[in-house]
Amino acid sequence: MKQGTVRRWGEILGWAITAILIVALLLNPDGPWERWLTASAFLIMVFAKIFNWLRPPQPERFASDAARVQHREAMRQLLQGEIYRRRGEQLRQDVVMRDLSRMDSYPDALGGDGISPWFRVGLVDTYDKGIVVGLRIGGLKECEAGYRFVDWINGEKGDHVVHLLGDVPYDSIASVNLDGDEYYGYAHIYCHFDFEGQPYRRLWLGRQVKISDNAWYYEHVADYDAVTRNNPVDGTLHFG
Repeated sequence: MKQGTVRRWGEILGWAITAILIVALLLNPDGPWERWLTASAFLIMVFAKIFNWLRPPQPERFASDAARVQHREAMRQLLQGEIYRRRGEQLRQDVVMRDLSRMDSYPDALGGDGISPWFRVGLVDTYDKGIVVGLRIGGLKECEAGYRFVDWINGEKGDHVVHLLGDVPYDSIASVNLDGDEYYGYAHIYCHFDFEGQPYRRLWLGRQVKISDNAWYYEHVADYDAVTRNNPVDGTLHFG
């Protein structure tokens, strides 16, 4: 079992025990719950300390702030130039996103549990700290709290057509191969999947705003998590 999973389940167990003790204290204030709460807090702290001691040290990705800035600027120039070139020549936006820690799984290992070690996305734009990739296009329905997904199964019509977009920081990008290979002729972007096993710092929904045939940008409509929270609790609605 991975260390991150062990830590997550340890935290869940610790907080669950604490919650149970708090409920018991509220229901029976005369019980010996305060000492148990103190013991629970102490054990959670000890678990966190032990985990940090046992965790192998993580090397710094960049030797200095100057090295980080140089990396960001090199990635920005390379990838922004590629985006503009494709727009100008009206080429496809496809790139292959690859997990650096599982790069030898390519070109196999599609499917299975969790996010794939490689997959195709659209290289659509940049932002101040990274690139924006396009995952798919779908619809949104206006609701009291903002937006929710559309009930396509029952024939509901969407109010807005939007793109599901992901922000990938330059700091998470290790290398770029613009030439592709014998399997896929698209550019390959090698990334650290830093965010709970995914490369996206943020997932959001945006509307494409065209300036000309070769120029456009994406206007933020809503964050993906916010829209997900507005869906029915039975999970019958999906973006698509």
